[in-house]
This record gives sequence, C-alpha cells and structure tokens, in this order.
Amino acid sequence: MRSLRKRDVETLLADYDGDPVGALAAAMQQVLEMPGEVFPALVRAAGLPVDRQRRLLDHEVDALDELARELNETRTLGSAATPAGR
Repeated sequence: MRSLRKRDVETLLADYDGDPVGALAAAMQQVLEMPGEVFPALVRAAGLPVDRQRRLLDHEVDALDELARELNETRTLGSAATPAGR
C-alpha cells in the first residue's frame, strides 16, 4: 500500500463532487497499487470492515464522504484496514 501524493489528493477533491465513486476509485487504485481496477474490487481489497464495505458498495453518501475525508487526511487506507474489521 502506498500513500497519495498532494496532487493525487487535489485531483480527488476536485473530481469528487462530479463523480464521487470515480474519484474515490482513482485514488484507491493508487493507494492499493491496483491500476484500472473497478470500485467494488477496490473496496473489497482495501481490508475495510464488512459493514463499511456494504455502505460503500451501496454508494451511501455518508460512507463515500467518510472515505474521501480519510484519503484526504491520511493519504492512505491504513487507518481503516484493521484485522478486527475483516
């Protein structure tokens, strides 16, 4: 897993309002080093808790916003990928 660069985060935030799922997928592709992968596969590969995966896959706005905030603040998914959440 790698961290997003400043310009990656800027792109995420710039694209998020128009296409939240696409913007998150692009950022997750970089963090997970899975270029070209689709959002559902990225969510499953991220090691997120099952309930959080379900909410993201259902495109719940609060869950999408939470993931965008996490990627913006931490520049990675490390804080979410805990063994207890698997």
